[in-house]
Amino acid sequence: MNKTMTESRGPAFSSLTGLDMSHIRLCPAIAFNQILNGRYKLHILCVLYGGPRRYGEIGRSLLHGSLNRPITPRILSRELKQMEERGLITRKAYPVVPKRVEYSLTERGRALVPVLAEIIRWGSSGVHEEILGV
Repeated sequence: MNKTMTESRGPAFSSLTGLDMSHIRLCPAIAFNQILNGRYKLHILCVLYGGPRRYGEIGRSLLHGSLNRPITPRILSRELKQMEERGLITRKAYPVVPKRVEYSLTERGRALVPVLAEIIRWGSSGVHEEILGV
């Protein structure tokens, strides 16, 4: 292996997990942030954990956890499209009038649920509200 390939790799073992990381080029924490970058993606995953939801149901559910600031249709559409492109959710359009579309988690999206559960467990103490001054 040449020197530049060796330099682009991370440490052999993660000091946080003790796992072998020698085959990884991009830090998993940075990748997680890039994949779920956006104000609403984590919340959308939480909503879809409860089962398939329609566009309007997802939009309304986002009011509860976002201090009652509504998400614009443009932003919700963009978030859903990016999540679908990344393989986290599926979009199923039914051949009916009026138009009916449902979104649901894929296996890849469901694999993030334990991570979300830990984030919510951390936040259940309210420390996030202290940090953000909410």
